[in-house]
Amino acid sequence: MLKKIISIAASAAVVASVLMASPAHANQSIVGQGSSFAGNAMTACTAAYTKNTASYTGNSSGTGRSAFTNGTNDYALTDAVYTSGFPSGTYNTVPLFGGPIAFVYTAAGVSDGLNLTAQNASDILKGEITRWDDSRIRANNLKIKLPKKTIKVFYRSGSSGTSENLSEYFSEVLPEAGWTKSGTWTTATGMATPKGTSAGSSSLLKEALEDSVNGFGYLDLSDAIAADAGIAKLRNQAGSFVFPSASAGAKFINAQTVLSTGSDATNGTINLDFTKVVSGAYQASLLVYGIAPRFVPPTVKAVSTNAKKLAVRDFYTYIVGTCLPSKATSLGYIALGGSIKTAVLNKIKTIG
Repeated sequence: MLKKIISIAASAAVVASVLMASPAHANQSIVGQGSSFAGNAMTACTAAYTKNTASYTGNSSGTGRSAFTNGTNDYALTDAVYTSGFPSGTYNTVPLFGGPIAFVYTAAGVSDGLNLTAQNASDILKGEITRWDDSRIRANNLKIKLPKKTIKVFYRSGSSGTSENLSEYFSEVLPEAGWTKSGTWTTATGMATPKGTSAGSSSLLKEALEDSVNGFGYLDLSDAIAADAGIAKLRNQAGSFVFPSASAGAKFINAQTVLSTGSDATNGTINLDFTKVVSGAYQASLLVYGIAPRFVPPTVKAVSTNAKKLAVRDFYTYIVGTCLPSKATSLGYIALGGSIKTAVLNKIKTIG
């Protein structure tokens, strides 16, 4: 069972120093990019945020991480943390919100609610199930008339955090299926020539899928809801077929364990155990992380005076504390709750 470890808590001295009042600053313009999975949430949050001016471009998690490393943006959002190409200096990796990865399809005559197991979805993406009327799909959909047609697979190209989380999900729940955690689809599937057609972002995959009959792919729930396509139910570890939804994804995300390995704030990932049995949960859900500069006070009472970095801190606080709690359900995302939310808000205070 793969584990991702959270390092949310900074040392007591650091948190105490950052909590002290900082000087007021004029309106700041902060620029970010990264996860296309997060695109619809960030469109809503940047539009509603008024204390400073925040902009965001959703392209890919890898692009966002690279841009932050190169210093070409003030913050970045990613569905997967750094494994290479680390920024120089100190930085925070902060969970901001989550979302279900929805399996979507344009199978002729089939509406929402096709029942799929993780094995079904894996077999389709790897080309081991090639037709909609395959007996392995029929077994869980006896009341649905499945088309006798070939399945057209769509997947994410480039360095995709969605692909990385999906491949980790498969590698944990299907350890014998040959999946490797990776944002690169060839590595994730173990196939030099992957099955299907690639798309550079979640929105582009959505458009390609909508233009294809009998297609199959994966999207953030927000794009899936807007797509002219069916959304599948996925069997969870408790044995139930569950629609992807903000509430079902939240049951999975907020049931995870918050662990701390000390005061090192460079790796703020949450332990996502995809094999954990949670009643009513949608298992294939991920977290979106915000990357930002971390303030390391030279003395106990020192506070950050960098207006732009403090604006990023305030924006992240707004996303976690205000924007997503009010907008997540309607947008198809997961607002953080409970001990995870408390720990994340404390960690955001160390940005600056």
